[in-house]
Amino acid sequence: MKSQRLFQLAMASALATSAIVITPAAHAATFFPDVNPATEEGKAIIELAGRGIISGYVDGTFKPTNPITRTQAAKILAGILKLDTVHVKNPQFKDIKPGTENYGAIAALANAGIINGANGYFYPNQNITREQMSKMIAKGFGLTSPTSTKLPFTDVKKGTEFEPYIQALFANGITKGTSPTAFGPKSNVKRSQLAAFVVRAEKMLGNATVYASQFKQDYIIAAYGGIEPAEDIFTWDENEDMTESITIKPLKEGTGKLVITGFTDDSEEFTDIFYLVHVKNVNGKMKVTLEKVQEVDYTENLPLDLRESKLSFVPTQITVQDTNGQALASNLYSFNSNDQTLTILKNGQFIVTFSDGDHQQKIAADVYAYDFVRSIDLYHLTDELTLTTQELPFEPASVAIEDLGFEPASVKATILNGQLLVTPKAEGTAVLHLTGKNGETAYLYIESKKFADQWAFLLISDEDDF
Repeated sequence: MKSQRLFQLAMASALATSAIVITPAAHAATFFPDVNPATEEGKAIIELAGRGIISGYVDGTFKPTNPITRTQAAKILAGILKLDTVHVKNPQFKDIKPGTENYGAIAALANAGIINGANGYFYPNQNITREQMSKMIAKGFGLTSPTSTKLPFTDVKKGTEFEPYIQALFANGITKGTSPTAFGPKSNVKRSQLAAFVVRAEKMLGNATVYASQFKQDYIIAAYGGIEPAEDIFTWDENEDMTESITIKPLKEGTGKLVITGFTDDSEEFTDIFYLVHVKNVNGKMKVTLEKVQEVDYTENLPLDLRESKLSFVPTQITVQDTNGQALASNLYSFNSNDQTLTILKNGQFIVTFSDGDHQQKIAADVYAYDFVRSIDLYHLTDELTLTTQELPFEPASVAIEDLGFEPASVKATILNGQLLVTPKAEGTAVLHLTGKNGETAYLYIESKKFADQWAFLLISDEDDF
């Protein structure tokens, strides 16, 4: 049966200024008396200090609430991004020359297009503001956001230079602002904030984000594809409802399959987009790369276990025809009589004839690809389906058709002499609520479909008895 996922239908903002002292790793403190190691900011400070990216003051403290200058921020960002700070081209800032403190880091960032200064100056000793740091972080880590992203911050004006960078941080979960409605663009970035935002952004470096707006959809939801889902290769934050963006996160090296399903409010239709997710170790960091593909090029074939199909005998041979009576080429299907499995390598509707030499039974087969997997559903060919107590979980006393809300009932169901009789009214799905004489209850899912001029039924019970 097809997946029901369609019914499941969101670093540094505050990174604006602080003053962090940078020292070689050998001198980096891993614990500071004024840092709480249980908080996110505390953990980030200790992690970066342990890596030699930041350090405390000579008195052993970190002073987390102190601001950071633009030159110190440049040093940290260049270090996190692992930029070459030696072989650089002079960016020609009037206040920065070779030999100046952190010249290599500033030049490397300028060469990479991450910073550009103002009026030919870099202003290295000024405290960096939150809006300035948002630009450095967004450009440094390549963070973007859909144009539809709406900021809740009343102090960020539309059309300003820094708005798209603040949007990028907000959309990627790097910042929530100084309050639910304020970003504080002109405020200085604290040392503790810098550490937290840089660590958040670094983690985003290996991720890949998919936006609903990329595909002109209002919302999206993700699902693993393939016969063996790649749950150990990549993951994402699960959402009970559909969302505007999904960030894919690496777990280990490998390639897996991902299906993004989009939904639009206007058309109320679903659209599937298919990806191969490649996870590789790049310079010691796991990195996700998304490759958009056509499902048909990477579809896997799932054999159907006929032992679960309620055939009245064990077949030894089969033939497959399309609904026009034309035989399907033998290279497009296979039947294993030993393990009783059937595989059909072409999507469509077919009539499969099973035989054991003495008996023969025709069954309709609907072959379809879904989430990179080609599967087979078998339908009983009949104009009226009769189910007895041998096939039902109990003798039914009454039957009711559940209101699915999105389409009229496709079948008529009645109880006669302890049997369930089902007749088709239209192609579609129906859910039957069965009640037994002793109060037993069960649900039966029925799909009615026409194969050429013949009616056929697909049955699934809540206990998978059919």
